[in-house]
Amino acid sequence: MTPLVIKFTLIKKKVRSLLLIALISAICGIAELYISHLLTFGGGRFVLLILGIVSLSVTLFCIRGYYQLYKEKFTAMYISDEGIHDISTGNHIGTVLWKDVEKIKIMSDISNPKLKYIVLKVVNPNEYISREISRSKKRTLELKLQYYGSPICFSHRALNCTFDQLKEAVLLKYDQYKKGQAET
Repeated sequence: MTPLVIKFTLIKKKVRSLLLIALISAICGIAELYISHLLTFGGGRFVLLILGIVSLSVTLFCIRGYYQLYKEKFTAMYISDEGIHDISTGNHIGTVLWKDVEKIKIMSDISNPKLKYIVLKVVNPNEYISREISRSKKRTLELKLQYYGSPICFSHRALNCTFDQLKEAVLLKYDQYKKGQAET
């Protein structure tokens, strides 16, 4: 029997990287603030003060991200009867619904043909692009649409599974959805 939701967690390397970035930015931020305190007004004090605040902001951002991942038990992808919810790519497009998926393709990465992507060709790609808040990430999704034919592309690189396991899970849930639609 197939589970209702198939979950994939982040690889430990990604989690450790997040903690390492938080630690390094905290150390840099504290050092920059301390050194700026020792300097006289002028002489780079303001620059170091700003850099220290930015570094500590990065630390807080990383800690917040780690906490959110911890609450989710480091689950980066959910594949359910409804669709796929992927947070491993860092895009904020939410759940990709099976009803929006026209076709599933397997494609090679542009820069490294050995790496493969699962591409979900959706009927409404611009709707998924508009869900992204960040302008730079929207642009990335637009470029994916131009090259791959869809903004929704993901791989196993950040996930604790093989590409074949991920592909099998996606195709299994999509086929189940299609069979359910054919029966109704």
